[in-house]
Amino acid sequence: MKLKTISIYTWILLAFLGVGIVSGLLLVKERHHIEAQQEQIENIIDYDGLLRANAYEKRSLSEAVVAAKESGITALAIYDRTLQKEKDAGHIHMYSSHDLQQLQVEGAQPGMTYVGVIPGKEAYFQEVQEDLIRRLGKDKVTTLQTSFGPMLGLALPSDSMKDMNLGISKLQAQEVANLGFHVIVRPTNYKGVTVEDVDHVFQRIEGVPNVTGMVFVGKEALGYPLHVDRTLEQLEARHIPVVGIEAVNQLQYFPQAGFLEMANANYYKVGRLYTVSKEEVRKLTPGELVQWFYISDIERNIRYNLFPLYEQGVDNRTALETTLFVAKQVTDKLQARGFTTGQASVYPVYTPNTLLRLLTMTGVISLATLTLGQFIRIRKPYLLGLFAVGTILSIGIYVMTIGTKIMSAWALVAAISAPVLAMTMIFDCWSKRNHAGLSPWRSTIESVVYLVVAAFIAAVGGISIAAMLGSTQFFMEFALFHGVKLTFVAPVVLTAIAYLQRFPIWKGRTISSVKDVKSFITEFVQIDIKVYSLLILGALAVVAYVFVGRSGHTAGVPVPSWELALRRFLENTMYARPREKEFLIGHPAFMLAAYAVGRRIPMVLHFALSVGAVIGIASMVETFCHLRTPVYMSIARGYDGLLLGIVIGLLAIMAVRFIGYGIRWFQGRGESHV
Repeated sequence: MKLKTISIYTWILLAFLGVGIVSGLLLVKERHHIEAQQEQIENIIDYDGLLRANAYEKRSLSEAVVAAKESGITALAIYDRTLQKEKDAGHIHMYSSHDLQQLQVEGAQPGMTYVGVIPGKEAYFQEVQEDLIRRLGKDKVTTLQTSFGPMLGLALPSDSMKDMNLGISKLQAQEVANLGFHVIVRPTNYKGVTVEDVDHVFQRIEGVPNVTGMVFVGKEALGYPLHVDRTLEQLEARHIPVVGIEAVNQLQYFPQAGFLEMANANYYKVGRLYTVSKEEVRKLTPGELVQWFYISDIERNIRYNLFPLYEQGVDNRTALETTLFVAKQVTDKLQARGFTTGQASVYPVYTPNTLLRLLTMTGVISLATLTLGQFIRIRKPYLLGLFAVGTILSIGIYVMTIGTKIMSAWALVAAISAPVLAMTMIFDCWSKRNHAGLSPWRSTIESVVYLVVAAFIAAVGGISIAAMLGSTQFFMEFALFHGVKLTFVAPVVLTAIAYLQRFPIWKGRTISSVKDVKSFITEFVQIDIKVYSLLILGALAVVAYVFVGRSGHTAGVPVPSWELALRRFLENTMYARPREKEFLIGHPAFMLAAYAVGRRIPMVLHFALSVGAVIGIASMVETFCHLRTPVYMSIARGYDGLLLGIVIGLLAIMAVRFIGYGIRWFQGRGESHV
């Protein structure tokens, strides 16, 4: 398109688009500055698990503590104590009524459980007494004075009592702090919880240094349903982050009633913890587990790693040694990436500047308007009027609401419009420029240039998405980008339509009007269907199923082992693992389509390559829809994919040229023998 043919109306739209790009880049720069500061990770194991695992090893607790620190463990998690845990730790005695009768203790009642003090462990006994009264009520806890010291009589059998959650132990919390670790507190909620119950938990950690997080156990947050605000108030007073557990599908959080309310009240300033269940650990090698934690940290804003303790050792290591080996490997990989270990970074409350956000949104509306103009024949003044109405309505909706939904809607439009506009502009260039007579080397170089230009045009959509949705709410996945699968399907469909409008693929003519569409449908439904056509359609259906099923947040189509191996290789060798659909499918198809312009190849084949080309371009934009991934990593992923795609595209062109030379050579030999 020559510059002199561009109307004043198009220039106005381009000006708004330019302002939107500049605003988006400013917001992306600010976002990157915030993300770059959140690179400290807390590595955690369970304190009880450490003690239990070390009991089966030949080294002392102090040696195990040193080994844990050398492996990168910075914090130990403590849970509510139980009578069984306290008994196993040697802090209390537990008796049945039958036991007391044998000990000739008077006053024992049948069916009751008794808790006895151990000399020198009176403080633990006192904590247990306080917790039992709080959990059961005073009427169910009686004190019995015996020759063995005071005992607590519980009006329940021991089998139902020994594993009941009591409360957080201040003594245990202090033990962890004294060992030089941070303390992660993991309380369970109380039945019929009161404000006093919530306060009791915080009284237990009062004065304990280096409490760096609270992670709730079970399906309720502490204080739910009526007093989660009290929990949040106590946490804020002590500068202790509340931490959510990432859900098993790696999206958002494990459901804990009350947690979302606390996060919302705290403007989503929370920590995000990753762990793996014991069932999964049994299936994974230590190397695979290392990769799971490493990728979670660098790609999903995980800043709390809770390493599961192995039940059995692997590779001639004990269970504890295997756990610490995994922690050490993860720590080393993270440190090589620039991360540090210690008190976890927690994202600050952040919302993009309103003016820059609105300017970026206006740029996206301009982008969508320009894209619409590529498909519909509409007078330029009307197109500009459509842009003005869309802008005014969108700004009004933003002002009258919190803005998240309207921004998400335009982000979806950007994810679809940007790759489609890139492809239609390239199509216009292909259809209007005379490529005849170009040398193969010139065509190869131009294929690279076309791909890079299309990638830069598509990047406008990615930058706009990263800017408009770049808030703590999206960083921590309390809000999600919706329509991921649509961002893959819609560009393919629209690109196919754009191609049919510009190139004479159907019986030597284009399909660029309603009349053409009707004629095409009438003729298409009357064509004879061959068996090979059905086979091709079936193959395309399988490809489409895999393409859509493997896209988005949910796991649809399983990943084969060879692809998993390729992913692991790329994760370990490149800054950001590029997507296979970009460098294996989309970008090579784009370069082949660009190379083939003006050459004698079937139009159907060129159509397929051109439609396949948008897959890589659309994927580059869709990468930015994963707001939990740092924006610099999304940029690097697109760049790495583009670089690798160019290399594979060049190899594909060389292969096509080699095949072409081979065919001509055989044809020449055949003619010489005639």
